[in-house]
Amino acid sequence: MNTQLRKIKIYGLGCLLSLMGLFSCGEDLLNINDDPNVSTQLVLPSTLSYAQVSLVSNLLDDPNTNAGSFTRMWYITALRNYEQNQGTYSNSWINMYSRPLANLQTIIDGATEASVGYRGIARLLKAYTFSVMVDLYGDLPYFDALKPEVTFPGLDRGAEIYADILTEIDLALQEISSHTGAIQGDVIYNGNLANWRKMGNTLKLKMYAQTRKEGSINSIQGFSQMIQGDLISSIGEDFQLKYGSQQSPNQNRHPLHVNHYNQATSYWMDNWTMANLLNDGRISATTGRRVSYRNTEDPRLRYYIFRQVPGDGSGAVVTCAGGGCPIGLIGTGYLGRDAGDPSAFSNEGALIATFGVYPVGGLVDTDAPKTVTAADGTGRGIFPMLTSYMVKFLHAEMALTTDVSGNPLSLLQEGIRLSMQKVKSFGADEMPSIVGSPFEMSDAAVENYIADITNAYASAQTDDERLNIIMTEYQLALWGNGIEAYNNFRRTGFPDFAVTAPVMGSPAYPQRFIIPVSELETNPSLTGYQPNPFEPVFWAVP
Repeated sequence: MNTQLRKIKIYGLGCLLSLMGLFSCGEDLLNINDDPNVSTQLVLPSTLSYAQVSLVSNLLDDPNTNAGSFTRMWYITALRNYEQNQGTYSNSWINMYSRPLANLQTIIDGATEASVGYRGIARLLKAYTFSVMVDLYGDLPYFDALKPEVTFPGLDRGAEIYADILTEIDLALQEISSHTGAIQGDVIYNGNLANWRKMGNTLKLKMYAQTRKEGSINSIQGFSQMIQGDLISSIGEDFQLKYGSQQSPNQNRHPLHVNHYNQATSYWMDNWTMANLLNDGRISATTGRRVSYRNTEDPRLRYYIFRQVPGDGSGAVVTCAGGGCPIGLIGTGYLGRDAGDPSAFSNEGALIATFGVYPVGGLVDTDAPKTVTAADGTGRGIFPMLTSYMVKFLHAEMALTTDVSGNPLSLLQEGIRLSMQKVKSFGADEMPSIVGSPFEMSDAAVENYIADITNAYASAQTDDERLNIIMTEYQLALWGNGIEAYNNFRRTGFPDFAVTAPVMGSPAYPQRFIIPVSELETNPSLTGYQPNPFEPVFWAVP
């Protein structure tokens, strides 16, 4: 990146309001009393707050939107056939380096020994950010990228970045362990250093699982060691950012609530996802196969998806022009799109199925469809980055596919229960009227669903069939986090979308994001580099 983008800046409260746009430091999100714009000293709390909020804001923009579209969570017009170009990620690339990463590096460089805990947290957040960027882009500027004396950093290999990130995590954990005193400005864990230690350990665990086929960082040994350690193990320890409920004078609601509950959506819910929540035996018109291996409705359906119309919107909605809808659509209100559907879009924002209460802070579907508005729900959504259920699903995958010890089925069951617990608890917090109603997720429904999964797993004839079940259940639990779903699909090849809901036109699948042309044209160190979206990242080996 060029010199202008690489300047490290400490954004204060005023800049936070103007730059973040979608939200501000309002209720439930930020409480910053110090303004670094009026100080010659680094103000750690506000710099940390800004870095955390801007990190999640940037992840929820193009990275999460596009990754979720690639993995059938939702459908967006710009990517109907995986249509990336060299301008697709210009804003998110620039913003990631110049905002969260620049501010995190400021903390790392500027924190004193008395504030070593801030440095450790910043180092963990930097490690997480770069791990995600490697997962998405493959190779990228890293070792020299945030050094003020380096104007044009070169490209570093993804495997080398991963190896260094693991070392940085260990250093961060040492720094956190040696810190005494309070941590202020932490809008993720509220200064709870024990939770930050668990986050660091869980990040290492995920990186070992990510590289299980590639093996350059001794993944199986590393995972086996880490699974015995101090990891995120309950929903109260999940690494996530919680948004606020404020709409004016400054917006701080979850960006997907702001978009979808204002009828400005460019998202449709993907039919594959809705079919795998309904589980009603529907047959794909594309393949003639059952879309789902289950026979029981997912208890999370009403929390994930909200119907705005009871049927087809009085015939106003025409979907699945190619005839490939795996879900009936007409008469159900679950109005979505097949991946790659080429039909034209009209003004359908008030008719299509949209996000429910989880994870955006919308509504639970109580069989009372309506056109949603900004007044519906709280907007106090979350972006779950590392969670307790992720640990269980990753362990199940590793136990099935490697020499890591553990019972894959038991771990799968634990992962599903943790996901259900998280969704149910979140729904009760954000829509208390659901508690005790017929529409609240019941323990019996959860156990019936798990029994259905258990039967399907027991009936599977091969490890590939078992892995498909683990990864499909993992994807459903990941609702709202398209980045991890994209990682999982490239790492394992599952869920098996091709069998039940292939993309119309069968375009080549993107194996990575494209470094934007704005970076390639302004950084002479990258002269000659031609990003290939179909080249797998280093850990995505056959």
